[in-house]
Amino acid sequence: MVELTSVAVPSAEETVLGRENVPLIILDDAHPAPQTLVEMAHEQHFQRTAGDFYPGTRADVPPEYRDWLARVVSASWPGGDMAVLRSAFAIATDQPADLVPIQRIPHFDTVDPQVVAAVHYLCAPPCRGTGFYRHRRTGYERIDRARQSAWRQALNRDSRDLSAPGPGQLPGDSAAFERIGSAELRFNRLILYPANCLHAGDLAKGGGVPPRLTITSLLAPAASLHVPAMADHDRLAGQRVGREAGKEDRG
Repeated sequence: MVELTSVAVPSAEETVLGRENVPLIILDDAHPAPQTLVEMAHEQHFQRTAGDFYPGTRADVPPEYRDWLARVVSASWPGGDMAVLRSAFAIATDQPADLVPIQRIPHFDTVDPQVVAAVHYLCAPPCRGTGFYRHRRTGYERIDRARQSAWRQALNRDSRDLSAPGPGQLPGDSAAFERIGSAELRFNRLILYPANCLHAGDLAKGGGVPPRLTITSLLAPAASLHVPAMADHDRLAGQRVGREAGKEDRG
């Protein structure tokens, strides 16, 4: 992989979505060697993880990528130095008609408001990007710990009062959710947003669509982990994500 210590941080474009001012940061031409990342992904062993609702498979990224990502996000996201909690190559392989109902609605990755989600697109159109949503019944665009119980109760009421998404129906404007914005997919585009906001990958329908290869990551302020050593960082980061995210994370 390209030596990354001297690589400049790409310029960032920031926008704010919805009524709750959800920040979305977009960095184009983000990585200095994106094709190398694609080639590395092709050499990995992708697999599913029990309890993971991501509509496809994942594989480990190299440590050099995690280091690069922490540096870029630290320079682009307000709040100081960021540490990678987890990061993985991801390929969306499931057909829309095969998704279970929970995969057909927007989701959040964690209730922790300090955690940042990063999606690095390593594919091109006709693959599609990422949409962001407001839940109509509650008005929520972000789910924190205080809202989690009300959110679950509202989803139960939605399932009782509204028609459930049918087979092949993907997240989008619906009786339960309103789309408040989107990030268009471009090769080597990196997007950053709060991991507790409601979002969903825009999966393309129909045949002839190439694999949707991305790198999905979660990061948090390094100071919040309270660990000086990398080994301890990895251990506590895993505990933090597991505790906060539960089974919501779908990349």
